[in-house]
Amino acid sequence: MRKRFSAVAGSALACVLAASALVALPGCSKETSAQSEDGFGLTNIQPAANSGDFRSPFDATPDPKGENVYFTALTAEGVPAVFKTSAKGGPVTILHQGAPLASPFGIAISEDGQTLFVADGSAELGEGDDIPEDGAIFTLSVAGGSPRALAGTESSSPRGVEVRGDSVYFTGKKQGQAGVFKLPLVGGAATALVSGEPLREPSGIAVTAGGDVYIVDAFANDTVRAGVFKVTAGKAELVKDGFDVGHPAGLAMIAEDRAVLVSGLDPAKGTDVVYRVELGDKSQKRFDSVIGDFTESAGLHKAKGADIYAWADSRANNTGTVYVLSK
Repeated sequence: MRKRFSAVAGSALACVLAASALVALPGCSKETSAQSEDGFGLTNIQPAANSGDFRSPFDATPDPKGENVYFTALTAEGVPAVFKTSAKGGPVTILHQGAPLASPFGIAISEDGQTLFVADGSAELGEGDDIPEDGAIFTLSVAGGSPRALAGTESSSPRGVEVRGDSVYFTGKKQGQAGVFKLPLVGGAATALVSGEPLREPSGIAVTAGGDVYIVDAFANDTVRAGVFKVTAGKAELVKDGFDVGHPAGLAMIAEDRAVLVSGLDPAKGTDVVYRVELGDKSQKRFDSVIGDFTESAGLHKAKGADIYAWADSRANNTGTVYVLSK
């Protein structure tokens, strides 16, 4: 079953439950590495995590140096959790599992590499009629512990999340309006950078070193295709559309912020592909080495201080795999 966004996708929690129904994919194997197509900018891809300790990885982020990878997924028993592994592969450590997490579809890391930010659009923040609904972004130490809701993100149905400097950027919905938001790293009042049309289902988010914000929206046009937007001056300006994407949809900067990578699906075959879109002339390249046999493309993030990327497929090699892409 593909997790491609559709008009009848249902809630984020439903997507988590759907992802836990594993199906063995014919022809999937654990390739150790491969070379990318010429001109894409990345030359190697290798698995960082694939084991019986987890299944259905949703999103993944490297630490600033690209030495470790943190990712959200389900435990072998189907419990939402946050994991850590070496970017070179090896044992997987659970940093936290269970409540308050329910559908942790987004994860990012602070620039000092000490704090994780987990976007969960279905998390339960407590009990009682006066408790905010529609999830929050949670902070979690890279050493593990108990997640804490980041003040100002409650009831925002957060999807994608990224950190730049002393700010957290995220996509979500407030009062039924899709939008892109920003708030201090320590929490506080969230500022809407853009809200409403043309955004419908904003997901992955990336931020340049200069503070420019890009997002991928799964329903960018009337044909239910995704598009990349630049958020500027209170508006979402279309960069390029016509993509098919998985859930969650991943986005990352590359080439010193002159291009973006989109975690997507081949429109004809429905198989995984990572697109590179130049922000200048809007030209496009594609990468599908190793991942071209899989069908559950998910989250994508870049290391803050290295040309190293963490990318996830929720079903690759049967239980899902987190890969590392590098030069």
